[in-house]
Amino acid sequence: MDWNRNGFSMKTGFLTGVIAVTLILSSCIDDPPTHPEVNDYQSYVTLVWELFDQKYVGFDVKNVDWVAIHDEYNQLAENISSHDELQDLLIEMVGELDDHNAFLQDLDDPYNPSFSPTYSPDIEINYDESVLMELLEPWDFQWDNPFYAMWGSCVIDSIPYFAIRHFDAFFTYVCFSDEIQTLLDAPGMIIDIRMSDDISLIPVMQISAAFADEYRTLFFTQYRTGAAHSDLSNLSRQAVIPRAWAFTKPVIVLTGEQVTGAAEAFASAMEQMPHVTLIGDTTGGGGNIPGYFDQIYWPLWEDISMTCPFARVFTADTVSIEGKGILPDIYVQTTPADFLAGHDPVLEYAIDWMSEETAP
Repeated sequence: MDWNRNGFSMKTGFLTGVIAVTLILSSCIDDPPTHPEVNDYQSYVTLVWELFDQKYVGFDVKNVDWVAIHDEYNQLAENISSHDELQDLLIEMVGELDDHNAFLQDLDDPYNPSFSPTYSPDIEINYDESVLMELLEPWDFQWDNPFYAMWGSCVIDSIPYFAIRHFDAFFTYVCFSDEIQTLLDAPGMIIDIRMSDDISLIPVMQISAAFADEYRTLFFTQYRTGAAHSDLSNLSRQAVIPRAWAFTKPVIVLTGEQVTGAAEAFASAMEQMPHVTLIGDTTGGGGNIPGYFDQIYWPLWEDISMTCPFARVFTADTVSIEGKGILPDIYVQTTPADFLAGHDPVLEYAIDWMSEETAP
């Protein structure tokens, strides 16, 4: 079962993490505070440092001296005096890895958890949700769930449009699939993932199968397998078996720099289909993910936990997505002025492109 960083079953996921971390940390990672020579805050720094030292998947492509980083931040922890300062220090330490999917999670309210990313690069966001929703209003766009929307849809003239907000274990694939099957006569389709990231590869593979014309390799995965930074599994092929009713007419996938994690795996998977065109901007390059079938949130103190990416995704050409992203087939430039004026150049371009592509 996947656990996602936005879902409703956070407390259960937290307890799963507690059990897992108790078993593992009891033999390998010191459960703070256990170092008599250092203060409690230094113990927490060591706890998180050891977690990444033993579990993180991407040291081979990160230009960091992890031992030196521990020494630096352990010394800095001598001078802090609160858990708020500790939290800031841990974010800064893990941020040395420049990993989109390493973040602190606060479960004080399990139904509305908050997240603090350790890495927040400057990016050019190529969509504005309020502008997008206003543009889609004439076509009666509706989210699948008013409380926790994962995807939504409408038909723009004759072209079905889908927006996917979350790739997580709660994705209602059966409903999504049923709707696609009612639209098989449509001349084309637009799938917008510009608002999506998340960490579950299961809906990525399910959704991709709805568009597969034949058996295809979608991407590869790899896992950290041991205590050494170089202990990595062989690449595992993730393939798709096509549906008998698969939608094989022209499909556009809208992407942007804010797209990371499982959403990038989806862009990579759809890129393997000859009838799919990626339009927008290069994805964010956050190809390391905290989980695949089992998501673990490593508990730190009270309701605070940490993700540690122990798996990563490679394209079908065995190129790591981390730090590179997925290039679009067609780049569309956007500016803040476009959105202030109520325009969405990426969507507008896609509609025009699809109209020409499907013209009789």
